[in-house]
Amino acid sequence: MGAALPGEPACPTLAQSSRALISRLNSGDATPRPPRNTEKESGMTAVSNDAFATALAARRAGASVVVPHVIGGREHLEGELITREDPAKPSVIVSGCHDAPAELVRRAVETSRAAQRAWAQVPLLTRIEHVSRAIDYVADAAEEWAVRVALEIGKPYGAARAEGLEVAEILRCYTEYAARAGAFEDERSSDPTALANDSVLRPYGVFGVITPFNYPIVQAAGPTIAALLAGNGVVVKTSHQGPWSGQAVYEMCAAMDLPAGLVNIVHGADEPGKALVASDVDGISFTGSVAAGKSIMRTFAEGPYARPVIAEMGGKNPVIVTDTADLEAAADGIVFSAFDLGGQKCSALSRVLVTPGAHDRLVELVAERARRVVVADPADPDAFAGPVVSSEALARFERIVAASRDAGFDVHGGERLDGDGYFVRPAVVSSVPAEHELSTTEHFLPFLTISRVSSFDEALRVANETPMGLTAGIYTGDLDEARTFLYGVEAGCVDVNVPGHATTGWWPGPQTFGGWKASGSTGKQTLGKWYWQQFARQQARKLPAELEHLLTY
Repeated sequence: MGAALPGEPACPTLAQSSRALISRLNSGDATPRPPRNTEKESGMTAVSNDAFATALAARRAGASVVVPHVIGGREHLEGELITREDPAKPSVIVSGCHDAPAELVRRAVETSRAAQRAWAQVPLLTRIEHVSRAIDYVADAAEEWAVRVALEIGKPYGAARAEGLEVAEILRCYTEYAARAGAFEDERSSDPTALANDSVLRPYGVFGVITPFNYPIVQAAGPTIAALLAGNGVVVKTSHQGPWSGQAVYEMCAAMDLPAGLVNIVHGADEPGKALVASDVDGISFTGSVAAGKSIMRTFAEGPYARPVIAEMGGKNPVIVTDTADLEAAADGIVFSAFDLGGQKCSALSRVLVTPGAHDRLVELVAERARRVVVADPADPDAFAGPVVSSEALARFERIVAASRDAGFDVHGGERLDGDGYFVRPAVVSSVPAEHELSTTEHFLPFLTISRVSSFDEALRVANETPMGLTAGIYTGDLDEARTFLYGVEAGCVDVNVPGHATTGWWPGPQTFGGWKASGSTGKQTLGKWYWQQFARQQARKLPAELEHLLTY
C-alpha cells in the first residue's frame, strides 16, 4: 500500500460504467473467479497434499515468524512478545506477535482516519477497481496461506486452503455487488420543485475489525473488504492464536494499492481489542462470543451517539431428526457438521434433538461414524480434523467429558489421543436431557449431545428456546414437518435434508451467512449484497439543478 489516488470525477453514466465493470469482473479480461476447494483429478489432490506436507515440515524445522504491527506502512514491534505454538506439535513455536499497547492502537486509528478523508472522496468505481486488484493475488496465495493456517490453527489441507479460496470469492462477490447500478444510491422520484436530489450511502470513517482464531483470514478479510468498498479506513486486530494468518489480510490490502495508512493492523491478546473498542473508532466489526459482543454493543451505545457494531456471535446449533428421516443420511450430516474443524466453528452442530422412533438407531449410527473420524496432524492426507486449538481448549474438553460421565450419561469417544498435540477423539454424549446445561451451552469443541424429545413440535420448541440463533437443520421425510421447520425455526441459516451438512456449509455466491437473536446484531448477513452496505450510512441531498454536478459519490 502507499499509492496516492487521483480524485477522478465520477462517471456521469454510472449505470453504464457499473454494468461494464461487472462484465469485466466476470470475464476472462479481468480477474478470474478462483476455483472451489475441489480438484478435477485425484492425482492433483495427491500432489497438492504432498507439497502441503513438505511445506509444513520445512516451516516446522525453520525459524518462527514474528509478525509486526503495521501503521502507515511502517512496521512496529511495541508490546510484550506473544508466541504461538503449533497445536499439533506444541513444542514447536511457529509464529509470534507483540501485544499492542493502547497508545499504538490509538495511533493506528488516527492514521487510518487521516488517510480515509481522501479515500472517501475517491469515486466508487475507482474504489471497486482498487479492491478487485487483490483477487488474483489472493488466489495465488491460497496455498501459502494454507500452511500458515495449518500451523497456527491445526486445520487439515482442505480446510486450510479454503481460507484463501473463500476470500477470493468474497472479493469477487462484493466487488460485483458494489458495481451494480443503484448499489449505493436509493431510488427517488422527480422533484416537482425542479431541485436536484439524491440519496446515497456515505462512509462512517474508520472501522475496527476484531477477529477470532478459527477463521483467522476469512473473518478479518470479509469486513475489511466491505468497509473499504464503502469508503472507510480499517484497523484490523488479529487473534493472538493466528497472527501470521491474520497478517495475510494486510498483505491482501497491499495488493490493492491503497493510500498509505488507510488499512493498519495490530496484534495481541485481549487488551489491544479492548483498546480498539475504547478508541474513537467509528464502528466495529466483531466475531466472537455472545458475552464479548454484547459488551461491545453496550459500549458503542453510550456516549454522545450510538455507533454501529456489526457482530456475529456464535450459536448453539441444533438439528432435529424425526421418525420419518433417512437416518443414514442424517448421521452423515451430523458427524460432518459436528466435528469438522473439531467443532471449533460458530456454525458447528452441537445438539441433536431426535424423536423416539429414531433415537436408538441414530445414536448407534452417529457413534459408529464418529469413531471412524480421522483426527490427525494436518500433514496427514487422511486427516478429517486436526487438534483443538490450545491446551486451554483441551482442558475444557476433558472437563465436560468428565462431567458427562459423572452425570451418568452415555459417552461415546471423548478420549485424549496419543501424541504430543492437542488431539482428542470426538465425543458423542447421549441420554442427555434437552434442557441440561451440557446441551444448552456453546462449548466450541468436538462435543455433541443427543437428546430424546417426544415429538417434532417439542423438538422445534426446544430448538428455539436458546437465546442464540445461528444455524439449524432438520432431517425428516414429512413434508409438513419440513415446511413448519422452515418457517418456524429461529435461526439465520437453515438446512433441510441437506446431504453431508446438518448445519454447516455456507459459501459466498450460493449462500449468505449470519445469525438471529444473540447470534447477530444487525439482521443482515455476511457474504450477501446487503452486508457491505452496513459499513455506510445514508445521506439525502438536494440542491438547485445547476449544481447537480456536485452530486457524486
